[in-house]
Amino acid sequence: MTSKLYHLFQTEDFLADDDFLRFVKYSYPDDVIFWSNWTEKSPENIQAYRNAVIQLKLILSDSEIVVSPSLRENLLADINASINQFERKRKRKRIRTIWLSGAASIILVATCLSWYFLSTVVVRADYAEDLLVHLPDGSEVRMNKNSTLSYARAFNWKARREVSLDGEAYFKVKHLNLTPDQIKRGELFVAVTNGVAVQVLGTEFNLKDRHHKTNVTLIKGKIQVQSKKTGRQYMLRPGELIDFDQEGVTVQKTQTAEAQTAWLSGKLIVSQTKVSDILQEFEDLYGYTVIVDNPALLQKKIDGAISIRSEESLLFTLKNILDVDIKKEGKTIYLKNRN
Repeated sequence: MTSKLYHLFQTEDFLADDDFLRFVKYSYPDDVIFWSNWTEKSPENIQAYRNAVIQLKLILSDSEIVVSPSLRENLLADINASINQFERKRKRKRIRTIWLSGAASIILVATCLSWYFLSTVVVRADYAEDLLVHLPDGSEVRMNKNSTLSYARAFNWKARREVSLDGEAYFKVKHLNLTPDQIKRGELFVAVTNGVAVQVLGTEFNLKDRHHKTNVTLIKGKIQVQSKKTGRQYMLRPGELIDFDQEGVTVQKTQTAEAQTAWLSGKLIVSQTKVSDILQEFEDLYGYTVIVDNPALLQKKIDGAISIRSEESLLFTLKNILDVDIKKEGKTIYLKNRN
């Protein structure tokens, strides 16, 4: 920070500076010492600095910030001083122009801030498409096909880092907690689905939510998973996973953590898995409707690893395992027994 020419900054420069933003938002001890020393030098642009602090605190605060009478008087004095630069006969016109433009600026700024703090960023991975999303805090989210991720546009300014997921994604959450026994504003990360809320500080985990069923698999770190339906909380350790049904109740799980994250390498690992479940996964990932002419095939169980890198590879495997013919008509696929 010492290399920056803060004594030349205007209000907008302070508001665009990451170190200044961190100081106002978190008040880390090192930042407090630096800015205290800087203000004690009474730089000429100290007023620009104070205005920037007020604006940021107004954004971050849930309550109204009262402007002191002395600050109000100083602002009026600045306006009067600028008026003296113009000809006397145009004084009234200039005063009107200044106030009108000021009011317009306030409305514009308020509108922009309202949009920024109330709007949401939505990222969608379409059928047959994987996406890597970099969140504003540096966390990474690898989205599986047919999944949607959403988060507040003002992500870094919220009391907690929160995202919502519909589908499946692998999270690498950046650790912001500098003090192990203290969690400050903005450090907690929460991933929310229709069924659960996953709370972490910094970790890696897989989260899947489809057809009113949720699976959470922890790879690294530590997480707390809460069922939205029952309110019960569960702590997971690395390698552990938990499933919830549509009523929010935990269900028996036979698959391993490796099976839950196999999609990252383009595979589907199955163990005594029904063909009906495999076809459901195919429909979720590629957007097809699959019709089987022999219902008994749906109950057949399969073991092994199946490639899901493309619809062709998955269909080729099923064609040979089930000994069926495949016919495509638009977005419908028919599996028919061979005569």
